[in-house]
Amino acid sequence: MKEWLHLLWAEMKKEHRNSFHSHFIYFSLLVWPVIKFVTAYYSFLPFQLGQGSPLGRFIGLDQLALFLLTGYLGYIFFWCLVQSAWQLSFERQSGTMEMIFITPVNRLTFIYGRSLSSLVEGVWLFFTFSLLGLFFIDGIRVSSWVSVPLAFFILLLSAAVWGGFLTVLFLFSRDSSFLYTVLDEPMQIFAGVGIPPLAFPFWAKIISFCFPLTYALHMVRKLLMEGASLWELGRDLGLLVAVLALLVLISAFLLRRAERHMKQTGNMVLY
Repeated sequence: MKEWLHLLWAEMKKEHRNSFHSHFIYFSLLVWPVIKFVTAYYSFLPFQLGQGSPLGRFIGLDQLALFLLTGYLGYIFFWCLVQSAWQLSFERQSGTMEMIFITPVNRLTFIYGRSLSSLVEGVWLFFTFSLLGLFFIDGIRVSSWVSVPLAFFILLLSAAVWGGFLTVLFLFSRDSSFLYTVLDEPMQIFAGVGIPPLAFPFWAKIISFCFPLTYALHMVRKLLMEGASLWELGRDLGLLVAVLALLVLISAFLLRRAERHMKQTGNMVLY
């Protein structure tokens, strides 16, 4: 366990030095999400959201800002990990991908260390902005002071597992740009970032269930917008844990299969 934690920290430190080497990077990570949130908020205002509105059944006008704030907070968590996995394509181009397989480290440790590094470094400024915004935005209802840290932990765990899964896919895929396009935009549209999944048609609801962000945002909004306690989230928490456990198992299976393919053929591209 101690060795595993040491390797995890080493990969997080390496990725931090590689990706976050300028103050302008931190500045952009704060400004970009703020612009996204403001754009989404004012895009809704020209439309009727009161009684009789299709969205009014799911979003109250007094909670619109909080709904969008929690949605884009969760999206930034997951987006940072999509970006982290996508950067593996540059390691393939520079010829450093082979170092991952010749170093005596646990492969899953490398994957989750990379994910956690990009996650923590990429969202802390926006999380600070969101935490301050929660105290100035109407509509927040929490049952206890632990609701906000619990919501943060739910997003952290969900995004880390999702990032590990994406890293496995990007690690053994030659066409990483294709995966980036397929997995990022649909997640923003169908996971309930700006529109509640319950307002979608049936076919879109099926797609939304494929993203762990859907389940995470559902729990976060129940904590912050409905004042639900941890005990009231038991069923939702069990469903989220089951989805994340399935992703971990799929990640481990694909990793072993791809590494076996590489040893047999000498080809690092599984598909």
